[in-house]
Amino acid sequence: MQQLSGLPSLTPRLMALYHTLHGHYGHEPHWWPIFGPDRHWEIIIGALLVQQSKWERVEATIIRLLDHQLYHPAALATTTPELLSPLLAGIAYPRQKAPKLIQLAQHLSHCAAGDTTRWLAQPTQPLRQELLGLAGVGPETADVILLYAGHHPVFVVDGYLRRLFARLDLIPNCATLPYETLRATIEAALPADLDLSAYRHLGDSRTMLFWDYHALINEHCIHHCLASRPHCETGSAPRRPFAQPEKCAGHCPPCSGCPLRPVCLAYNHRSTASVIED
Repeated sequence: MQQLSGLPSLTPRLMALYHTLHGHYGHEPHWWPIFGPDRHWEIIIGALLVQQSKWERVEATIIRLLDHQLYHPAALATTTPELLSPLLAGIAYPRQKAPKLIQLAQHLSHCAAGDTTRWLAQPTQPLRQELLGLAGVGPETADVILLYAGHHPVFVVDGYLRRLFARLDLIPNCATLPYETLRATIEAALPADLDLSAYRHLGDSRTMLFWDYHALINEHCIHHCLASRPHCETGSAPRRPFAQPEKCAGHCPPCSGCPLRPVCLAYNHRSTASVIED
C-alpha cells in the first residue's frame, strides 16, 4: 500500500490527539452494543446495515431480526429478500441491503459452516480480499468487520476521521486522499512497537488502540465536531436515544466545549477572522 512520506511528526501528533480524546471521553467498553448471542456475526451485519444509516435504526433492526428469528447466519441464508426487507425498514436502502445480507450469510455458511470465529481467524489480507469480494462490502465496511469483529489491526477510515483530521490539519489533503493511502499512512505512524504502557485499558494491544481511537473519533464528531454547526465553545450535542442505555453512557460529560480548540486549525482560523472583523 502506498503511504504518504515526509510526515515525521505524525506519530506524536496522532498520539497527542488520542491522549486528548481519551482524557475527555474516557474508555467506553460498551461502545458497540450487542443484543444477540453471536457478537462477531452481529458486528458483521451491523457494519453492513449502518451504511448511510443512524446507529439507533441499526439497533432497532437487529432487535427485529432477533424477534423474527432471522438473526443467525443459517436463518438469514435461507430467507428471501421479500421476507427480509420489511424488517430492515428505517435503515437506508432496505431493498438493496436485504439480498446483500442474505448473500453474506450464504457465503459464511458455505465457507465456514456458519462459524464466524473460524472465518474471522484467517490472515488479515486474504480475509480482507474475501470481504471486498462480497456485495455491499467496500473498504470501510471490510475494515470495520476486520477490526471490531475479527480483532485484526486495521485502522478504519471514515467520514468522521476525514472531517476531524482535515480541521486539525493532521494530514495534507486528508479529505480527498484515496482510502488505502490514508489508511496506510495512519497505520505506518502507529506501528506495532508503539509504547502504549500509559494506557492500561488497551492492554498493550495495537488492535485495541485502533478500536478505541476510531470509537473516540466517532464520538467526538457526534458530540462536538459536527459537520455544519460544531460545538466548539459549548457543551456537546444532545445524547441520542440508543436502545442500549450502556452505549456511551459515560461519554462527553458536562464540559465547556471542544477539548481540541488549542490545536484546531479550523477553529483558530475562524476565531482570528472574527477578531479581525470586530
